[in-house]
Amino acid sequence: MSILDRVYRDSLSLVNDLYQFTWPMPLEGGTAEKEAAFHLFFRREPFGGGFAVACGLALAVEYLENLHFQEDDLEYLGSLEGNDGKPLFERGFLDHLRGLDFRCDVDAIPEGTVVFAQEPLVRVTGPILIAQLLETPLLT
Repeated sequence: MSILDRVYRDSLSLVNDLYQFTWPMPLEGGTAEKEAAFHLFFRREPFGGGFAVACGLALAVEYLENLHFQEDDLEYLGSLEGNDGKPLFERGFLDHLRGLDFRCDVDAIPEGTVVFAQEPLVRVTGPILIAQLLETPLLT
């Protein structure tokens, strides 16, 4: 049993900002499949030190390997309403999330490596829709 299995529920797909689900990007025309990339880094060394030591990569990789949307996740998203009282998400988008394959390339600094501020620790590249949904959980 993994650490995530012991601590969290089966699906962590909603550990995210609502914005990541609602940002204006149409799924039509292949836009969701366009390549995107983002880097994770820290701005200042923690605790006023001159460096940090990379750790926690195993949990991040485990999160990525197990990421999926369960039916109750999709039911919750489907229950959300906009300011106009209409559903926030179209059924087609929720169906798309149901079958989403979290395929991205992830490059990371090895555990135990000394790292410095502004230095990329993790780089994620892949389809923009998927990369966008991974950004906040990895930052968290």
